[in-house]
Amino acid sequence: MNWNEKTAVVSLSSGLARGEVRDGVAVFRGLPYGERIDPSSRLSELRAPTPWPGERDATALAAVFPQARSRLAAVMGNGIDANAQSEDAFVLNVWASAEAESMPVFVFIHGGGFMSGGGSATWYDGERLAREGRMVVVSVNYRLGALGHYVEGDDTASGNRPVRDLLHALAWVQRNIHAFGGDPAAVTVGGQSAGAWYAWLLGISPAARGLLRRNLLLSVPAVPPQTPQEARATSEAFRAHAGGPPFDSIPVAEVLAAQGELMRSRAGFGEISVGFRPVEEEGLVPGWLFDVPRAAAAAHVDATLLGFTAEENTAFLFAQPAVTGASEAEVRAWFDRAFGARAGHVYDRLAAARATPTPYTQLVDGSSYKVFMAGTEQIAGAFGARGIPVFPYRFAVQSQVPGLMSPHCMELPFLFGNRPAWADAPMIMEVPEPVFERVGAAFRNPIVGFVRDGKPGPAQSWPAFMAATPQLAEFREDGLAMQPWQLLSPGSGATPA
Repeated sequence: MNWNEKTAVVSLSSGLARGEVRDGVAVFRGLPYGERIDPSSRLSELRAPTPWPGERDATALAAVFPQARSRLAAVMGNGIDANAQSEDAFVLNVWASAEAESMPVFVFIHGGGFMSGGGSATWYDGERLAREGRMVVVSVNYRLGALGHYVEGDDTASGNRPVRDLLHALAWVQRNIHAFGGDPAAVTVGGQSAGAWYAWLLGISPAARGLLRRNLLLSVPAVPPQTPQEARATSEAFRAHAGGPPFDSIPVAEVLAAQGELMRSRAGFGEISVGFRPVEEEGLVPGWLFDVPRAAAAAHVDATLLGFTAEENTAFLFAQPAVTGASEAEVRAWFDRAFGARAGHVYDRLAAARATPTPYTQLVDGSSYKVFMAGTEQIAGAFGARGIPVFPYRFAVQSQVPGLMSPHCMELPFLFGNRPAWADAPMIMEVPEPVFERVGAAFRNPIVGFVRDGKPGPAQSWPAFMAATPQLAEFREDGLAMQPWQLLSPGSGATPA
């Protein structure tokens, strides 16, 4: 990489790219990792980007894939509105110390419920991580919603376009990351929410073997892939909302409107509506992805760091009067539907963990456990049983928004340490700056250690999970502390409390 105080130029497999240098970190935005083989088809697979002449300008804020306003905007803010939208946003962004050489690589996959978000959003600016962690940071876009998962007829494999997008991006990293001073043999793939789902998949799928060394899962939702039958039904329901014209001829605005109607039609009391998502496909997306012991046996990562926020689902529930004002009878009925014969046990254990439980906190804790925490427990137990080091955490820093507590996405500003990018995010507006900096350092430092050598720090400060004495790292306003972990999930590696 050739650089001076203001600009840096790299030679990539598709041509030269010019980025900017900010305080010793070279920043490259909007680098193409692929392009549609058939530009006229939304169902098209990708190929390597066409080489370009001269130097490509990689300094402008890049586009994201088309999307409607996120249902979490009331929590995260609207920072992504600064990005243009494009159906050809097959780009990634790179931050690297200008003098980087054979440094570890952190590839971050954004969340958004498979429907929204983008690696090009300033939320995920990796400058501070690259500078403090002496690593190369990459963020990536992938196709969303119907534009990524719609299938026609029996070709359900075409509903995995986002998975193949990410494989193309990781292959690009293998070909090109050395030009930024990164080590292609030391790639950690991390993600949050839907991005964590993909990071989990990539650590299991044989199609990704050799493209990553370890993974980092922030709030991974234990949601299985769609079956082929479900994928067809979802696409047919979308077509009904869209009015039935050929998929490639539906205007983007109408695609987004139709998928929004589909999501609303699937909403239920206390539930997170999930519409489009990847589909079972042999050799790519195993249907047993969340049969965690089987997935652990197939894993090709050498370590995993994963965790959740203390009250994940407040992000989806805090603004719903029917939920915040629910009765105990309504909440107990939800537990019966969610947990069957275990409902009373789970309800009582979650109530015992709070000083003053209410129907709202019970529903928050039950739904958060069902979607995010149970899978984390099971992964820790299954990986630990196979000798794969796994490091669980709970992020418990509290928002000051009434009813929000420590919601889904709360850890992200602390991970990236870029508070100005979250200036309109209600969840952190009242967090004092000293707390933001203290917790940010406490959270970033072990993650940097994990990316660098597979361990989040000295063994005595954050040891790997052990089923006999389960613990997790808890991040609070005063920093990090190890805490006993009261496991509830069968198969989590210890007898449920």
